[in-house]
Amino acid sequence: MSFKSLSIILILVIGVYVYYKYGQEAPGQLVSNFHITSDKDGNNLEFEFANPVRYLGHFPDDNSDIIQVKLRAIGFSEFRENISLLEQFVTPADMQEKFLQDVRFEGNVPGGPFLVVRFSRPMSYRVTESNGLKGLIISYRRI
Repeated sequence: MSFKSLSIILILVIGVYVYYKYGQEAPGQLVSNFHITSDKDGNNLEFEFANPVRYLGHFPDDNSDIIQVKLRAIGFSEFRENISLLEQFVTPADMQEKFLQDVRFEGNVPGGPFLVVRFSRPMSYRVTESNGLKGLIISYRRI
């Protein structure tokens, strides 16, 4: 390749980077939607994300009254807010009925970002990705 060809490729790569970094308006928060569904096996917390997200793992592994899900946002936007998702998306009646005390996105903590769910009693749960990289489901039931 000639110097001219390499220069054009480099300019295109830099242009694409600048466009994605600065040319688009970043979403206000990573979690764009959150709702609770029920089925015969229990309840499901369904999260939808504004950007693609990689699920990295969760702690504790299965039964507890709290679960901390480690995420990694894919893209150029940083999501450093700490927000309560219950206040935005769930009614107080649903919280009691579904055994939820708190659901938070913690983006500004060491080792994060995390989704943290606190149940009103110990639960058995399972975490799965959904909707490509733009969703996550925490299925849970009483133990």
